Amino acid sequence: MEKPNLPSDPRMVLGVAEDTTDEQIRAAYLRKLKEFPPDRSPAEFEQVRDAYELLRDRRQRFRHFLFSIDPLAPLDSVLGSGSSERKFVGPEPWLAVLKGK
Repeated sequence: MEKPNLPSDPRMVLGVAEDTTDEQIRAAYLRKLKEFPPDRSPAEFEQVRDAYELLRDRRQRFRHFLFSIDPLAPLDSVLGSGSSERKFVGPEPWLAVLKGK
């Protein structure tokens, strides 16, 4: 099975926020289907379909966003504070990102 061609954030494809519910994801998908029907714009349709397939399953969504963060990257660069100096943040810097610290 070939890997879908997704941007780094499939939520941008559907135009949904980070805290969007499953019903809102489905509604956004249906809106995008009207905008990009498969017979008129197949490339955009495939991108929308792949983004929806990823976002509709909570487990896949969690795994995608959990592992899309580079665990070896400095925590400051992940959080966007602008400091490029690597600092020790503990054994699991990605855990602090998930907890919102």
